Amino acid sequence: MPETHPALLITQEAELDAEVLRSFAPPERQRRFSTLAEIRKDIEGAVLILSLSLAREALSRRRAENTLSPAFAVILWRRDPGEPVDRSLLDHPQVAGVLDAHGTREATYAALKSAHALLREGGERHSAQMLERVLAIGRALASEKDLDALLGMILTHARHLTGADGASIYTRDGNGKLYFRLWQNASTGATSDAQKTLVGEYSIAGHVARTGEPVMLADAYAIAPEAPYKFNPASDRSIGYRTRSLLTVPLTNKADEVVGVLQLINRKQSTDAVLRRPEDFDNHVIPFEELDRAIAMALAGQAGVAMENSMLYADIERLFEGFIKASVQAIESRDPTTAGHSFRVADFTERIAVAADRADDPDLRDLRFTREQLRELRYASLLHDFGKVGVRENVLVKAKKLQPAHLDLLKQRFRYARASLERRAYRRLLELHEARTRHGKEFDARRGEIERELAADRARLDEFLQHVLRANEPTVSHEEVTAELAAVVTFRFPGEDGEEQPLLHDFEFADLALSKGSLNAEERAQIESHVSHTYAFLSLIPWTKNLANLPAIAFSHHEKLDGSGYPRRLAGPAIPVQSRIMTIADIYDALTAGDRPYKQGLPEDKALDILAAEAKAAKIDAALYRVFVESGAWRLKH
Repeated sequence: MPETHPALLITQEAELDAEVLRSFAPPERQRRFSTLAEIRKDIEGAVLILSLSLAREALSRRRAENTLSPAFAVILWRRDPGEPVDRSLLDHPQVAGVLDAHGTREATYAALKSAHALLREGGERHSAQMLERVLAIGRALASEKDLDALLGMILTHARHLTGADGASIYTRDGNGKLYFRLWQNASTGATSDAQKTLVGEYSIAGHVARTGEPVMLADAYAIAPEAPYKFNPASDRSIGYRTRSLLTVPLTNKADEVVGVLQLINRKQSTDAVLRRPEDFDNHVIPFEELDRAIAMALAGQAGVAMENSMLYADIERLFEGFIKASVQAIESRDPTTAGHSFRVADFTERIAVAADRADDPDLRDLRFTREQLRELRYASLLHDFGKVGVRENVLVKAKKLQPAHLDLLKQRFRYARASLERRAYRRLLELHEARTRHGKEFDARRGEIERELAADRARLDEFLQHVLRANEPTVSHEEVTAELAAVVTFRFPGEDGEEQPLLHDFEFADLALSKGSLNAEERAQIESHVSHTYAFLSLIPWTKNLANLPAIAFSHHEKLDGSGYPRRLAGPAIPVQSRIMTIADIYDALTAGDRPYKQGLPEDKALDILAAEAKAAKIDAALYRVFVESGAWRLKH
């Protein structure tokens, strides 16, 4: 707002009553001049008594300049009462009246009073506008969660509000140490991010951080020797700059603790002025005023709270991300052979999403992801297998077609069958020996026949066991049941009481006859239920608004565009695009991962061929598959 006694700047040719002038401004607030250049730095917030030519120059210059400072008020002076005055001057909102050499003391008084009223109204209007701008900026700062973006916003808005050419911001760490964080400079166009540059305690910024008191300097190079702070010109020298006026204010949080420092450099008369040559600093740089300090402090208060909220938000995000990663590791620890799968899927998914966002593909032209949507997609990818916590462990980690216990039992049955066949052969030999009705050659022939039958049975059992062990190995692609395995089913051996016993039970044959994978229908249903479990578990969490779609995204990652997926048999548009992206990532990692006990990882080109076939069959999104391949998102960073 204007001061109680605004400066009174009077053209040399004006002849006015001195007593009337003193009633509005003491002598030390009055100044005579011949050209506008003499008063250029004092013009704002002042009452100007100008000749018609100087008035035209001042007001036209004012229109040309981009400035945020309060306006000045003009009283027109003409020596000759008959001198015509342009209508544009008379109607100008900053013109308070007209005086001439023949005017009365009363006319001078009235014109000055009108000028003061005009300044006061302009100052109040300007203050209201500035307050609204500061409040609007505060709302914008409060909505920004990213700390680096927030700091940049603080610097930009602070420069614009005060007309500063440059600005720097400093932040305190948890131990109270002050670090230079970011700076901007309109004249050089330079910015800098030096998050770990420690600031000295007796620098200007260090002093403000330590005391919590603002510092306003007309010239940084003219600091009194006894001042408790020093200016370091090293930065000026490094970029060929000249810091003159300086305003440094603390950034405080809700508890009035200093969390950082904002420093504004070189207030300019015109925000469009560029400071490069030495004379630019002399002609355009002016001191900061109390109004600038008040504005900067108001902004700093809001900025400090916003910074604290941003850092708290970042802490919560890190805590949340840590919890998610710990949860994923805990789940994957139940199946160590697939450890890392969720993290790889999250990486693939995020890279596909970013590539799709930038793609020129006509089918993806309208696909765009915000930073928050990418984070939501990443979290959904990390948690897509969360429901496996509800799947029985023996099914979850099943590496072969037969469970280990069943295979052990089957091997034991082979050993029992071998012993039974041997026992039957020995019994036959004993009966043959006891009968001894045959002569020597016939006896020897019969004994040899029994021994050969036993040897054949032993060999057949060994061969059958090898068939079983080979059949127990799961395959990635569909394979037919071998004739050898079918022969095992028909084989019988004598039981304890001589009854015929099967070597392979029906349920064992059914599992060994699986044409693909290691899971039978019941077990596959249990594994597939993990998707529903995932949705049920994730739906229990009170997600924030920007993560509200996370459960639904994870719920659909096994759906296929043709409706052949699970668990809901969704098709086409019913499947969220985020889930379609995750589907490609999940399949690709499952194919290429070398950590699966039931298969070796496929080469990348083979895995891409399988995905291409899926895309051609309209099971996965063909446009997203093209992006996955063409962007190189399938190349996992090691």
